Amino acid sequence: MVIAPLEELKQDIEKVEAELQSVVEQRAGALRSAAEMMFCTGGKRLRPALVILVAKLFGAPKSGIYRIAAAIEMIHGASLIHDDVIDSTEVRRGAPTMNAIKGNQFSVLLGDFLLCQALLAVSELGRVDLLQVISQGVADMTQGQILEAQFQGDVTVSEETYMEVVDGKTSALMAAGCKLAALYSDATPAQVQAASDFGRNLGHAFQIVDDILDIWGDPAVLGKPVGSDLQEQKYTLPFLMSYGSSAEDEREEVHKLLANGSYPGEHIPELVKWMDRHQGRARASERATQYTLAAQSALEVLPVSKARDDLAQLVDFLVERQK
Repeated sequence: MVIAPLEELKQDIEKVEAELQSVVEQRAGALRSAAEMMFCTGGKRLRPALVILVAKLFGAPKSGIYRIAAAIEMIHGASLIHDDVIDSTEVRRGAPTMNAIKGNQFSVLLGDFLLCQALLAVSELGRVDLLQVISQGVADMTQGQILEAQFQGDVTVSEETYMEVVDGKTSALMAAGCKLAALYSDATPAQVQAASDFGRNLGHAFQIVDDILDIWGDPAVLGKPVGSDLQEQKYTLPFLMSYGSSAEDEREEVHKLLANGSYPGEHIPELVKWMDRHQGRARASERATQYTLAAQSALEVLPVSKARDDLAQLVDFLVERQK
């Protein structure tokens, strides 16, 4: 499916790619080939696109916005590399992960390199406020990862705690990117806050849709097996909602399925049927819709423009996507 706002940003994304290539060529050293491989197989550059579209709300983007967008993409890339190491993931987007190819030690160092280069790129714009925002975003992401690790394997974790994980791991970077774009574009304090709120609520909705697709999606489209979160003992919103509404005997049966030696492959269908009985998918979708509406509400504070229409269209696509 073609996403019109992203198609129209091709020239802008090319400038982001040039910034990424510059970092790789000038600074990557022994990591160059791996960094090039990673960025060549990147996704749709969603996060840079958000940065650029928010900047366009306030007129023609200044050249530095492409450096900010590249920094956000480097942080995202670093987080994926580190996540794959932590989770021992070997396939992402239908291709081998960096740790599967190069090993964990190399992958951790590459992720660290990208994080440092992202902060350096923003610092070179000469504004402390921008550096503070992106540094806090990285810190929030790290806290989200730590919180997830603390509760991994715990079926009794609350929905509120899980959303704290989402707020850090996914939403913090989207919020930071949108806030950076507004700050750099000299928006008013109210507009900066609205841009941040938009990114954060979009991140919440985006992650919940990911949770749903991980269980009910098409593996051929996703580029990975369904149920990977369950296999890693990460109990996401559809699971937690279903568990919270289950009777004690059902919970005991779920525990048996999770503890069975042949888990996860053989028993994923049974767990999915259990979640279907408790409308886990529908209830999680409803929560995603609530965050989507909150994101759209934040947009109303921002200047009326084609960029705002494009952001609204992008929100709709992201919550209706199949991968």
